[in-house]
Amino acid sequence: MYSRTRRDHSRCPATYHRPVTEDDHRKQAEIDYPGAVGDVGREWIRIKPFRADPRTTGRLLIDFGYVMQLLDLHAGSSLVELGCGSGWMMRLAARHGVHAEGYDIAPLMVEIAHTEAMLAGVDARFEVGDYEQLDLGRRFDACLLYDALHHSERPELVLAAARRALKPGGRLLLVEPNWTHRFRGREASEAYGTTELGYSSRRLKRLLRDAGFTDIRRFHASRKRLYSNAPADTAAHLSEPLVFRLFAPFWTQIWLRARAT
Repeated sequence: MYSRTRRDHSRCPATYHRPVTEDDHRKQAEIDYPGAVGDVGREWIRIKPFRADPRTTGRLLIDFGYVMQLLDLHAGSSLVELGCGSGWMMRLAARHGVHAEGYDIAPLMVEIAHTEAMLAGVDARFEVGDYEQLDLGRRFDACLLYDALHHSERPELVLAAARRALKPGGRLLLVEPNWTHRFRGREASEAYGTTELGYSSRRLKRLLRDAGFTDIRRFHASRKRLYSNAPADTAAHLSEPLVFRLFAPFWTQIWLRARAT
């Protein structure tokens, strides 16, 4: 089990080209976020994705399943998550035998991630790092940015760091709320000062191409629900794909997979 007391920074060089300062209010808000949400918020950060309402837990676990499939993660694969938060996905990946590492700018997030990994007995590694500045030496098979890019006003820097993390031909999975998050995220931004942006699929694809990624593909994560044989459920099952695609620009997540050159 990895613990904070035996970090080997030579194995994991997190290089800051521009240190975070107290004057950098944008990043400081992200650093302060887990302390600002209070005891209830921190408890959710700690236990995520479990002990929520069944629909939320189910949605998040389904998302993890999609991550495993789209990144083709087998035991022995190496995976890094940039902006990992509490590290719940990396802990689940480690249970699958994946070499999992996570980086987050908030030390308290990383502390929670370490603690939960130790309690769970999983070998997932976590470090404090600014995902706009990391240089991880092109040593990972796969990289994940899950619900994280919209917290940066410099997405081009984040994607450049993701490319520096990946071996040539390595896979990046980018999962983002759509462009409407720039409006839906205002409450969090006003309460905590965090950056809450929203992107269109077209904009994200352009950013990926500019960062040197190729073979960019979009996937539609419908998080399919269970259907009974009742006539109403059968009709909903048949019509859902059309309705989903019709309204996708307004309410669905964006899932993009790309390869590093």
